[in-house]
Amino acid sequence: MSDHRQVEPLRLDIHSFGYPFSCFDYIDSKFGEFDYPAIRRCFSLARSSNAKSLIVETISPTGVIADENAEIIDLHPSFEPGRLLRFSFWGCDLQNASELNCLEDKELLGYGILKEDVRHDDHSQRYWHIFEAVFPKYAHRHNCVPNPAPYPIQVGGKRFTINGVLYCQQNGLNKCCAHVALRSLISRLQCDQPVSYRAINDVARKLHKGQFDPAKGLKPQEMTAVLDYYGIPFGDIDYEQAAKEIGNKNIRKDLPYQSYIYAGIESGCGGLLGFKFREPPSAETPQGKEHGHIIPFYGHTFNKDTWSPDAEVHYFNIGGNMGYIPSSSWTSSLIGHDDNFGPNFCVPRLYVKPEQAEYVVELRRPMVHYGGITAEAQGIQFLYSLIPYLDTSHSWQRRLIYFANPRVRKVILRTLSVKRKSYLEHLRECRDWQGNADDVQTINKLETLLPNMLWVVEVSVPHLFPANERKLGEIVLNGLQKLDSDKNYENEVDFSLFLMARFPGTYFFLTAVNQYGPTFAAMTNGMTSHTEVIR
Repeated sequence: MSDHRQVEPLRLDIHSFGYPFSCFDYIDSKFGEFDYPAIRRCFSLARSSNAKSLIVETISPTGVIADENAEIIDLHPSFEPGRLLRFSFWGCDLQNASELNCLEDKELLGYGILKEDVRHDDHSQRYWHIFEAVFPKYAHRHNCVPNPAPYPIQVGGKRFTINGVLYCQQNGLNKCCAHVALRSLISRLQCDQPVSYRAINDVARKLHKGQFDPAKGLKPQEMTAVLDYYGIPFGDIDYEQAAKEIGNKNIRKDLPYQSYIYAGIESGCGGLLGFKFREPPSAETPQGKEHGHIIPFYGHTFNKDTWSPDAEVHYFNIGGNMGYIPSSSWTSSLIGHDDNFGPNFCVPRLYVKPEQAEYVVELRRPMVHYGGITAEAQGIQFLYSLIPYLDTSHSWQRRLIYFANPRVRKVILRTLSVKRKSYLEHLRECRDWQGNADDVQTINKLETLLPNMLWVVEVSVPHLFPANERKLGEIVLNGLQKLDSDKNYENEVDFSLFLMARFPGTYFFLTAVNQYGPTFAAMTNGMTSHTEVIR
């Protein structure tokens, strides 16, 4: 399944990575004095992680790398596979390969497989690119990467595992930015099977009109066909196409790409953003040539001191009967890869302007039939339906009523997709501020009531959420239910999605819906104040 990571080395060299080792000198001497920003980025991440040793292994092409070489030869007969190197960075001083037998996974700080491609029809040029690399996120508690995947790798004959999100780079031969972005996120969700560029191209070729050249990129319908092939649910918007179909020129503002990506990130699946940009003007193209690019996102940063959530409600967002603050308001940056520059970059959440956004994809968990934006829209409507049932004599329920009031509109919602097992484990581990837990038998009963996949809309209030990362409870929706195509789920409420709600001291269950509205039954909850959010 991961033969290319586990192949025995043909040669192994160990370098001390501390002073006076120079990353610039080493890269220039090894790869030539070309601009290799992605390779330099990997070395910089290792330096930032205080790496002390570098191991360089020469390996033979195996598995998906051998498969890629065969495909490129079919596309470009003048192609010749070049050198193949496996780099790994370590947090300890190593003198010889036998010392690897004493090391644990935590000493492995990152790895990369660097591949050299030779084109004899291009003056025998040799091009290096990173076939793949994994570097764990920067060790900061407010840099959040939900659901990092385990990647097994063999170094010097010993197997290790490193957790992260795969980074890949295009080569202009059989893969472009869309290919590597897809492989990055798909491999995270399907880590038990290899993701092959040949398989991606075979899927795309069936849909492509005319001669298919993978180096020229993938169209949205080809990308979604690849996700279908690997069995990954998704929601996507091709902004130009959607604007024409529904006649909405403001669709980028009404359905912002950040909301879709954030929903995918919080659910541990990630998202893809395609955007356009222009080259600097030239004599041939006075306006600058327009290009497209696509990058994967899988994490975000959390800024508890940001001003915008309060300011948005108080100064800029006036009106409406129902309002709330999405938890994404505390996100400063989205964490993702850019195959041009390297892995694990923080991209300011609003950096790509709305008019530049061309295509966005929210990846979802298996069998989930609708996205986070829909779940959150339903969640706020369910919350307002529950307000009349809250107990004004209970201090925390009274506070929730106040912050949800249409004149205040400062209740906070955080929406994520989780498995039933994970949600019940969360409830079992939960303790309120006084240390109270809920009754175990009550939680066990929920196991028979809830489906396997859920949308959980966590509910919190100002200062509690950003300062303590805690909540008052959650509204739980059925993630497996298919939506009614005749309903507008952004504005209409569908109580068939509602499963339960939990707030301090009380569970709520839906008992009936008639022309007068919903009816809820209450049950005691042993946790009477706020609890931690789902991690």
